[in-house]
Amino acid sequence: MMAVQMMKPLSALASSDVSDLRWVLTDVDDTITTQGKLHPVALQALWDLHDAGLKVVCVTGGSAGWADVYLRQWPLEAVIAESGTVVFERDAAGVIFRTPHPSIDEDTYAHRVNELEIRVREAVPHALLSSDQFARIYDVAWEVSPLSEKEKEMVITIAHALGASVAVSSIHINCWFAATDKYEGARSFLVSRGEREEDFSRTVMYCGDAPNDQVMFSRLSLSFGVGTVRENQHKFTTLPAFCASSGYGEGFSEIARAVIGAKRRSGTAW
Repeated sequence: MMAVQMMKPLSALASSDVSDLRWVLTDVDDTITTQGKLHPVALQALWDLHDAGLKVVCVTGGSAGWADVYLRQWPLEAVIAESGTVVFERDAAGVIFRTPHPSIDEDTYAHRVNELEIRVREAVPHALLSSDQFARIYDVAWEVSPLSEKEKEMVITIAHALGASVAVSSIHINCWFAATDKYEGARSFLVSRGEREEDFSRTVMYCGDAPNDQVMFSRLSLSFGVGTVRENQHKFTTLPAFCASSGYGEGFSEIARAVIGAKRRSGTAW
C-alpha cells in the first residue's frame, strides 16, 4: 500500500522544531553514501553536525566490520549496526567496545543462521550473500540486485518461517534472530545514555532512504528522507516528515545544512 501522508520540504523546518535536538541518527547506505561511495560533501556534513554540538549515530543494516570502521574514521558518538543487533561505542578511555542486543541467544545463533542460509540456497540457488557477509556477526544479508520480486518474497518467507526478523534496504535483504530492529536498537542505546523515550520527539532526529527506515520514520516525528524517497515513495507505507530535494549524500548534506541553520536561528547550536 502506498503512503498517503505528505512530506514537507526542508524549507518548512522551523527553529522551534530543533531547539531541543541533541541526537542525529542516520542510515548509511544510499543516505550518507552515494552508490557505495562516501563523497566529500557527505563527510563534511557529518563534521558540520558534530561541530554544531550534535551527537551523530549511524543506525544501519550494515555489518559490524563496517561499523567499527565508521566509528574510527567518522565523527560519531556510536554505530548501531546489523539492524539493531549490536552497538559499537567508545568507553571513557576512547577504546571501542561492542554490545549485543540482550535478546540474542549466543548458544543457538550460529545453528539458526546456518539453517537459514541452507534453506535459502536450496530455494533460490542464485541468491548471493552480501559481499561483506564475512564481516557480519548476527545479520545475514542477501544482495537485492540479482533477485526478482518473487525471489525476494521467497527469501523473506523462508526467513520468517524460521523465526527471523527481516528488513529490506536499497541493497540488501537483512535477516536476524533477535527481538530488535533499527528503532529498538536505537531506543535501547539512547536510554542507556540518559535520554527518555517520551522526549525523543524533541531530542532525536533520523535520516534515511529505504523501506527498512520506515520503523524509524513511524516513531520519530523529526524524520528526514533523502530525495530518493520521493522517487520511490510507492514502496513506502510510512514516509518521513521532511524530504530533501537531492538523493544520496547530497541530500544528506542538504538535511544537515537545514538542521544546523534552524538550530542556529534558535540559538542552540554551538
